[in-house]
Amino acid sequence: MRAGATLLLATIFAAGAAFADETAVVTDFSTMDWRLVSVDEVRLGGEVTLNLGEPARVTGQGPCNRYFADLAQDGSAFKLGPIGATKMACPDIGKEAAYFIALQAVDTTEKTAGFLRLTGGGHELIFAQPIN
Repeated sequence: MRAGATLLLATIFAAGAAFADETAVVTDFSTMDWRLVSVDEVRLGGEVTLNLGEPARVTGQGPCNRYFADLAQDGSAFKLGPIGATKMACPDIGKEAAYFIALQAVDTTEKTAGFLRLTGGGHELIFAQPIN
């Protein structure tokens, strides 16, 4: 009887493990928010993000407001349409304006281990991988 119970438990656990493997979720990092590290080697502070999850679209959180723009991307070429944003006031609105100016000037992207580097118009924006 005891051997039968042990066999039943082993079967249940094996079935559970097989089920877990079949339903494992694969994380798609391209749909997650990249965290801004610096603009022109200056840290802006706060939680500034960039999301490339939607085709032909950029969204994110600036120092004050959510933002969005159309995106034309081909290989390393990166060109944003006009940036739109919500209109919340905050003490960091000057930092946000500087971020939007630098982001709007970007024309090249480079992805390296753990980082996304956007450059153009004399600006460099460094973003960290969504999950370390």
